Amino acid sequence: MKYLFFVNILIFLLSSSCQSDVKAPIDNHILLLDSIIRIVEADLLPLEADIKELAILSTYLYEQGGINELAQNGDKNKYVKVQNGVLHQSGDKIDASTVFVSLSTENKEIALREVYWTEKLDSAFKEIIDKRPLVSQVYFNSASNFSRLYPPYVFNTVEPDVDFTSFNFYYLGDELRNPTRKSVWVEEVYIDPMGRGWILSLIQPVYYEDELKGVLGLDITVSELMRRFLRNSDKKLVIIDSQGVIVAGGEEAIKALNMPPLKNHTYLQTVNTDSFRKEDFNLYKSKSKEVRRMASKFLLEKENYQKFELQGRPFEAYSRKLNVMDWYLVDIHD
Repeated sequence: MKYLFFVNILIFLLSSSCQSDVKAPIDNHILLLDSIIRIVEADLLPLEADIKELAILSTYLYEQGGINELAQNGDKNKYVKVQNGVLHQSGDKIDASTVFVSLSTENKEIALREVYWTEKLDSAFKEIIDKRPLVSQVYFNSASNFSRLYPPYVFNTVEPDVDFTSFNFYYLGDELRNPTRKSVWVEEVYIDPMGRGWILSLIQPVYYEDELKGVLGLDITVSELMRRFLRNSDKKLVIIDSQGVIVAGGEEAIKALNMPPLKNHTYLQTVNTDSFRKEDFNLYKSKSKEVRRMASKFLLEKENYQKFELQGRPFEAYSRKLNVMDWYLVDIHD
């Protein structure tokens, strides 16, 4: 009886040792993913403070007397109308934003007043661009349907009567979708109307006297974001959102998943609505049952490790969720 007891103890110890040996490499991969995420998020998190400061400044400008009084201080002679509602500041000021007043604005007089008022934001926009290399552009989209954008840009890809409030980088900041009135990461990447390709945005509503006056935005190109993830690793990394859509990824990782190549996109025609990634890039829509199963394990069951087979080749995948948004960083091994 004693002999049987010691045999069982030995079997238990050996089994525990084997499980530890298997678990250790998985833990190491997860720790590596965590370290990559921490490095990238160290660049993302300060942006939340930056855009909050911009919102405070914007509200402060309203508090100084309201839009009508502030507009009287604007120098209308600084602006030159080019075409289709685009206004440029005269002279050679490289630190001035480009302004676009949509033809669909309900009250052009109010919109123009806000143009003069928001001129005070230009220096703050420039400061963010100068100190945050990750940010490609900063903007304020007004409820009166005009846009102030820095660095300056030619609005030749935007319809003259575009409704800025119809884009996700505006409406996801409104009170219905953002009742907390805090900054929001627009996790569903979209094609930038300004032609910079796929974009991740951080937006922040601006309120005065309990009324939404507009939405501030900081844009990051997905290509630059992916470079941040890849620069510290030679692994096959891919980022997927909570719906299973590939946000970005290294070429080898995309091939391993048997997905179509991701291409940066710029508009060849003018646009007036959101454009999102096609279902071709959704792991849940993959022709491979193994890939669909892997997506479910990571996104629904919150597992961190999964084996799968694709076209006769065995793969291992490790997953870790980001902290600042509902995205997942996946590392693929063959």
